[in-house]
Amino acid sequence: MSTPAAPPSKGRIWLNSFVMALASSLGYLVFALLGQHQTLVIVIAMSAIVVLMTPVFYWLNVRRIRLGAAPRRDS
Repeated sequence: MSTPAAPPSKGRIWLNSFVMALASSLGYLVFALLGQHQTLVIVIAMSAIVVLMTPVFYWLNVRRIRLGAAPRRDS
């Protein structure tokens, strides 16, 4: 039998959350470029997405780890 994996450190969870927020801001970048938004608006919006979504993703990741990452049910 294998030993259970140690839970990830807080720093690792924050980094993962930051990367997830960065990915979501890149999704906005595609939308903004298609909509021909101004550069300053794009930069401010992407910064706001990263700043606001990183703690949200951190909370979701911590909650997922705490609940044991139960497998998802198939529909």
